[in-house]
Amino acid sequence: MPARQAIALAALLLCADLACAQYLSFGQRLYQDKADCQFCHGPDGDGHGDPRSPGKAPNLHQTALNREQLIEVIACGRPATEMPHFDKYAYEDKACYGLSAGELGKDVPPDPHSTPLTKREIEAVVDYILATLVGK
Repeated sequence: MPARQAIALAALLLCADLACAQYLSFGQRLYQDKADCQFCHGPDGDGHGDPRSPGKAPNLHQTALNREQLIEVIACGRPATEMPHFDKYAYEDKACYGLSAGELGKDVPPDPHSTPLTKREIEAVVDYILATLVGK
């Protein structure tokens, strides 16, 4: 069994109820498929993504970001980097880092190469990352 599946299985077993397990499974599917986070961060979240990815992504096992910070980074991306914004309305106002697209100019984070995520989906990805990758 690949390491990422073993980690996900362990996290699912730690869930006290079926709803928690289903929620983490939802987050895992978003990470792997819809958002395709593994393209840059790797299937195991270790930063070893596809060689065709735009650059070395951080190792999610070692992140010091908390839940709210991870939600912000996934929703808003990282200005002047390859980390895309998954909120399709990011930078239409000043909800992301207090900045608008006009203020950022060419430093606006790119659109995702996959598809945008809803707020609920972003939260599910973050909860999956926290439960199965961070600190593991």
